[in-house]
Order: sequence, then C-alpha cells, then structure tokens
Amino acid sequence: MNKGLQSSKLILIVHKNYDSIESIYLRLTKEGYDCIYASTGFEAIKKIESKEVLAVLVEENSIPLNAYQTINYINSELNKSPYCVVLQDSANPHKLDSQANIAIDRYFVLGEEIEVLLKDIGIGKQLNIDSCCYSIGYLKEVSGNNPQFIEESLQLFLNSVVNDIEALYIQSKINAFEEIRQIAHKIKPSFSMVENHKGVELCDQITYEAEDDDLEKVIEQLHAEFLKIQKSIKKDYPNLNPHG
Repeated sequence: MNKGLQSSKLILIVHKNYDSIESIYLRLTKEGYDCIYASTGFEAIKKIESKEVLAVLVEENSIPLNAYQTINYINSELNKSPYCVVLQDSANPHKLDSQANIAIDRYFVLGEEIEVLLKDIGIGKQLNIDSCCYSIGYLKEVSGNNPQFIEESLQLFLNSVVNDIEALYIQSKINAFEEIRQIAHKIKPSFSMVENHKGVELCDQITYEAEDDDLEKVIEQLHAEFLKIQKSIKKDYPNLNPHG
C-alpha cells in the first residue's frame, strides 16, 4: 500500500469535456477533496507523477489512452494504487478479456446519483488507511506460525483463486448465472482464509444478492481485489509464483 494515501485527499478526474464532470468536480471539492482535472490520460499522468493521489476517475473511452491504459500506467509505472473509477456515458457490457488485468474498483455512469460515488470513494479511502488487503493472522493461528504451511497456503490461494475467477469470466460469457453463483460460493473461503473482508463480501454479493445483469461488474470488482492481494503477496513472498 502506498503510504501517502494515508494523508492524501487528492482526486484526479480525466475527461475530454470538463462540462460533463463539472458537477462531480464541484461536489468533491465541496466535500473537502482536492481535485485535479485533466482532459487526457497523458496530461493526467504528468500532473500526478510526483503527487500522492487518493482516487482517479477516468473517462472510459478517453484518447489517446483509454481509462484502462491510463489506470494501468498509474499502477505499474508510477507505482501508485489509488481508488479507480471508470466514468461511462451509459452503462454497457465490458470487454472482459482486454481488461482482465486492470484493477477497477467501480464503474460510474455520468448522470447517476453522485452520493453513491462519494460513499464508495470514502469507503475506498478508509480501506486504504485502515487495512492491508490480506493477512496471515489466521494461517499463523492454525499452523502454530509454521512458515512452510503459511507459504504453501498462500500459494494454494494464488493457484485456486486465479483459476476460479477465470471460470467466472467464462461462465459470464454464456450467461450461466447459477454456475457463477456456485463458483463464487466456492471462492469465498479462500478470501476468508487470508482475511480479505472485501473479497468475502463480493463473493456473498455474487452468490446471494446481485441481479443477473449486475454480475459482470461484481466479478470485475472481485478480480480487482484478487489482483491487489496477488501483488501484495508477491511483494511479501517473492519466492512464490504470483501467477499460480
């Protein structure tokens, strides 16, 4: 986790047309956030290179870099982990294959109720401040703090969850909703094992709460959470294979 997030109130908004996001910009400012506006991904990257940023809100089809390319650059090249929001003009299906490795926290359709977005950014901020994305506390307890057991369990987590999430994507393409819910129910104990409460909650949403039309978005959120855990495990246990 980027420690600068603990004090950052900076939010970057990227959209070719300022008028389209003015209401969001003004409301976030009113709530006490410091906002930066950029019209392109290149401009956005340049503006935050030396800054710690809490959240980025990027137009999905921005050019020359789209939202996913911009967010990927911020994550991988600038080594920043802000709360990531893709701004859409209208809700539409996502090309999951091309976006599979990009960690998106949520999608937001311009014109929707801003209160929902404000709440989610606030939750994302609190998560960044208060918690790491995974813990080995449970594994220590059940193994008597056995390092070999802990590493083997983490490797099992990496192996199994990446395969199960791939299965979720496959089933989503054929609208196999019952299979999706069964897979999510199967994944839940893996997130519980590493004490990732967001992953547990998302699995419950997929299994019990989400409407069929909303499953793709929740699957993407679950995958994004897994990628965060995977990145942290890779950093803490470089000898493990992060790709399973």
